[in-house]
Parts: sequence; structure tokens; C-alpha cells
Amino acid sequence: MLRRSLPPPERLTTLDILHIALGALMVPLGVIIIVRTLAVAPTVLGVLVGGAMLAFGVHRLYLAGSRLRLLRQERRGKSR
Repeated sequence: MLRRSLPPPERLTTLDILHIALGALMVPLGVIIIVRTLAVAPTVLGVLVGGAMLAFGVHRLYLAGSRLRLLRQERRGKSR
């Protein structure tokens, strides 16, 4: 299976900002779920849900950061 890279973004949209905000909310929420699960009643499901929330939040922020870097590079290339 081939991995296709996404084309560089043309502009920052409201949806991009909402995705970044959601990723930023998922990270602390995942940590809170893990801590509360371990403090109250340690269960595998609770730790998995918290870990998944944390991992997806970090992944979403990583993707947003890489896309924003591409956007900056694209804008620098056009202004020269």
C-alpha cells in the first residue's frame, strides 16, 4: 500500500483551527482520564480509552504542525 503525501495547504481555514483546538483538548483530557482511572478504579478499558485519546491528540497536533510548516514554506517560496 503506497502512502500518498498531501499537497501543501493553500491557506489556514477555520476548520484547521478547530482541528488544532480539538487536538489540544484531547491531550489533557486523555491524561485526566488515565489519572482518574488509576486513582479511582484501575481498569484496562479506562486506561485504553485515556491512552487512545492522548495518542490521537498528539497525532492530530503533529499533523497540524507539519501542515503549518508546509504552509509557511509555501508562502516563503512565493514571496521570493
